[in-house]
Amino acid sequence: MLTGTNSTLFIRHLAFTKPTDFLRERDFSQKIEATFDFIRVHATPLGRVLATLVLPLALVTGIGVGLLQGQMLSTFGDMTRQARLGLPRDILPPIFTSPSLWITMLGGLLLFVVLHLVVYGYVVLRASKTDSDAPVTPAEVWALVKSRFLGMVGSFIGLGVLFIVGMMAVGLLIGLFSVALAAVAGAWVGIVAVLAIYLFMIYAMVALSLYFVVWLREERGFFGSIRRCFQLVWGKWWSTFGLIMVMFLMLWLIMVLVLVVLSTAGLPFTDLMSGRSTDLSPLVRVLFIVYSAIQTLISLVFYPLIMIAISFQYFNLVERRDGEGTRLLVDSIGQTAPTAAPQALRPDDEGEY
Repeated sequence: MLTGTNSTLFIRHLAFTKPTDFLRERDFSQKIEATFDFIRVHATPLGRVLATLVLPLALVTGIGVGLLQGQMLSTFGDMTRQARLGLPRDILPPIFTSPSLWITMLGGLLLFVVLHLVVYGYVVLRASKTDSDAPVTPAEVWALVKSRFLGMVGSFIGLGVLFIVGMMAVGLLIGLFSVALAAVAGAWVGIVAVLAIYLFMIYAMVALSLYFVVWLREERGFFGSIRRCFQLVWGKWWSTFGLIMVMFLMLWLIMVLVLVVLSTAGLPFTDLMSGRSTDLSPLVRVLFIVYSAIQTLISLVFYPLIMIAISFQYFNLVERRDGEGTRLLVDSIGQTAPTAAPQALRPDDEGEY
């Protein structure tokens, strides 16, 4: 058994090509390390899958967002000029009745669904392969996307409805508690009850962050996946919450720095954004669309990292609760070790232990 520094090095240099590489108990720092190590090892095959299945839809959505933003800024500029000249305003701005708005929203939903299926699908397929030499191909991921697409859309809609119903229930309970408890025990009790309700909502949202990987890997139904999420998070909510927050803040800071640099390059569009320019050349409009599309693509680059971190938290919780990785290691005792072909040493190769 490896201990201390050797154990950390062993985890850090896993190839992530067999189930036991994923199904491991990991502490907080090891989950973050595993996330970036997975990207380091699988950047090329995962990037190939993303470029094949997600990039075209992301480009179309980014262009749609650019067109929509241009139309919105043009509409706001018209509204500003109408107010300046004292002209009557439209009751409903044209942007809200434009087909581009609804097409862009639909494209964003499809992009969100496909991105979740591709990233989580790649991780699940890689973690389920017993042959470490068998790669995950875009065809395999595409087959998974096609077979689970409608179910994923239904899950998004179901979670959205559940969230809306939950918020309505929170509002109703807030009203009831505020009236009843304030009259009986004072206003401070009502405030405590409202805070408790919101804390439960936060607890539920963190637990449901595991929903998509649970639903995809364990092939449970909608309510079965929700129940499984709460079972896994029980007793490990703070570590799940902390991992999500640390990854989100880390990637958010990086993304903000990148977008600040990109926004500096977008300063020529200030006239368009402020509505002061009324005569814009087609070239300026095209550049603005390209600029908005690049912003959308940059935002999508960092989101898969959070999804992969959530995946490693899921595998960690599954191993702690069910011991799947330990059973796989026990079952492999006595089996003939695979014959490894001679390979050239890599700079990061530390040998076998």
